[in-house]
Amino acid sequence: MRTTLTLDDDVVLGIKRIQKKRPNSTFKQIVNDLMKKGIEAEIPSKRREFKLRTFPNAKPKPGLNFDNIQALLSQVEGDDRKW
Repeated sequence: MRTTLTLDDDVVLGIKRIQKKRPNSTFKQIVNDLMKKGIEAEIPSKRREFKLRTFPNAKPKPGLNFDNIQALLSQVEGDDRKW
């Protein structure tokens, strides 16, 4: 889509500074890239649903009691574990 924009002088200077760092990019490409980044910053991103993959036949080792976490940690890591 073609449109006309009036850019502030400091914006034009900033774009030209970027253009010096990216000599293969046109003024139009740089403006479009900056506009897209600005739009992305304004629109909240959608969070992806967290999925936990489990093993279908996985079972805890016999003798481990998951009802008492402190006892389980002592049994698995030893009594001198770091807190």
